[in-house]
Amino acid sequence: MTTSRRDFLKAAGAMAVLGSAGLAGCTGRAAQRQPSGPQLPNEPNYKGWFDGTDNYDYTHDMRGRSAVTIQVGSEGNMGEYGFGPAAVAVSPHTTVTWKWTGGGGDHNVVADQGTFNSGPPVAETGTTFEYTFDRPGVYKYVCEPHEAMGMKGAVFVALAQPTEGGTSA
Repeated sequence: MTTSRRDFLKAAGAMAVLGSAGLAGCTGRAAQRQPSGPQLPNEPNYKGWFDGTDNYDYTHDMRGRSAVTIQVGSEGNMGEYGFGPAAVAVSPHTTVTWKWTGGGGDHNVVADQGTFNSGPPVAETGTTFEYTFDRPGVYKYVCEPHEAMGMKGAVFVALAQPTEGGTSA
């Protein structure tokens, strides 16, 4: 059986359409991540911090909790190069624990202003690092080996507590 150039181009075009439809399905699933907390009503101004970070969706309002966990090596930035969630709001005196998933290779957690540092990058599943936030403000941080890929996060320490039905959470 001989194949003409026209038949070959038709087949190649059909494969390209099918391939892009498959990729669109993958992209759609990634965009439909389940939120881990309600959205903070007034988003902080991160001043471009999350530019180039594809897994930042919004600041997850976790105020009123004494402890919060952020996954290290969660899906994002074309692999397992994200913090999950990328941005959280917490109350003063909240302990944030970063927990390694084991995905994406070696990671660490280093504050942009030097406030905290988990140490050298590690890849072991279950590794944890914790820091208690006492003062209000925005604390930006990165994974040093994957910062250029967009592996960035932020903790917003806010004074006001969320309310539901007029009571503090």
